[in-house]
Amino acid sequence: MTVISFFSGEWYHKSAAILLGDKQVLPLVLGSLFLAGILTAIQSVNYRRQKNKIKLLSAKLHDVIKGEEPGHLLLEPSDPYYELARAINGVQSMQRDISKDFITQQRGYFSLMEYLTIGVLVLDQDQKISLSNHAMSELMGREMNVKGQLYVNEVRTYELSRLIEKTFQTHQDQHQEIKIDATNKNVDAHVVYVPVSSRHFLVMALLYDITELKEIERMQMDFVGNVSHELKTPITAITGFIETLLQGAMDDEQTRVEFLKIVYQESLKLTELVEDILSLARIDSKPQLNIIQLDLRDFITDILTTFKPELEKKTIKVHLQIPVGCRVNVDKGKLQHVINNLVQNSIKYNHVDGQIWIDGKIRKEDWYLSIRDTGYGIAKDEQERIFERFYRIDTSRSRQNGGTGLGLSVVKEYVEALAGKIEVKSQVGVGSTFTVTFPLEIKDRLR
Repeated sequence: MTVISFFSGEWYHKSAAILLGDKQVLPLVLGSLFLAGILTAIQSVNYRRQKNKIKLLSAKLHDVIKGEEPGHLLLEPSDPYYELARAINGVQSMQRDISKDFITQQRGYFSLMEYLTIGVLVLDQDQKISLSNHAMSELMGREMNVKGQLYVNEVRTYELSRLIEKTFQTHQDQHQEIKIDATNKNVDAHVVYVPVSSRHFLVMALLYDITELKEIERMQMDFVGNVSHELKTPITAITGFIETLLQGAMDDEQTRVEFLKIVYQESLKLTELVEDILSLARIDSKPQLNIIQLDLRDFITDILTTFKPELEKKTIKVHLQIPVGCRVNVDKGKLQHVINNLVQNSIKYNHVDGQIWIDGKIRKEDWYLSIRDTGYGIAKDEQERIFERFYRIDTSRSRQNGGTGLGLSVVKEYVEALAGKIEVKSQVGVGSTFTVTFPLEIKDRLR
């Protein structure tokens, strides 16, 4: 560039004319001009190469920013841009590793959320759904993983929508127990404000299914209420009759005997109720099973001797149809409670001069015991409810015969504790058949 400037303009023309006139200087001038041309050409080529490399490096950086993965730049170590190219390649590798780690963690979080039993719904600050898991869809009764949709179009439970809206307005966490009408689920709802930065935030709704807890709570309240009612009836009768006796009725011998008989009967009912409640408490405490082998026919024969006065009083005949040598593995105490209750019911709700058949047999994979009577029978619509706690058939004869409404529920609990099942077949006016079935081998374990 300097040579070109030097030999330019008017001064160049004058100098050239003088120099060209000197034959000794002419070769030197021509050589200088040739050298200047070569240098200019080299500088032009280097300039274009550097410019292309800069464009290449710039394009590479833009690709890295976009998240694309072009090949690494390979330059000679002597290249002035070699270190810069290495740095850009390093940034690309680091970005690729960070991206892979992020994707792996994100997949892990998504998988974890899908296995959570808690319903999760994440909303962005534009009130659009960002994330939702399967449990949320199950609780809401519809697909909730509709990313980008406004939550007001998808959350169709007023109480939950109100909590979410309040969180958006106040930036404060909200908490309330609500009911999802679509699925009839009771949930403990937490709506949480999650600040991400000074200008961005998320709102997260967490739903805990407490339907089963609510049902247990209701059953506990019903149980307490029923127990209180059942205890109150005999206690009130005992208190009333004793008070009447103390006020002078004891002076009448006939009245005194009659009232004492009533007090005695009511005390027996009270004792029966307490024993049934204690039986339920022992079942709920999950006691350990004590499995032994016993002869079923001999075992039931011994039990029937305890019912001899009641059988003779109603002249009921028992037919024991269990084969000799029928030996089973079972918890003796629990089986005795089951048989006692079923035999007692077959006597209590049987006719005078009635009959009872007790049958049992060992089969290929299990063994069974059935007790059939000629009693009053149970209506079909009540057969499924007789195993509920405190449920009693609402007939005058069943009320007259007493009962706490806990007996068959206790029987069912004991049968299930022994890994068995109980079934009933009955016809009103004909009689009932209760059949219990147990596996051949019952492990000695906790329920």
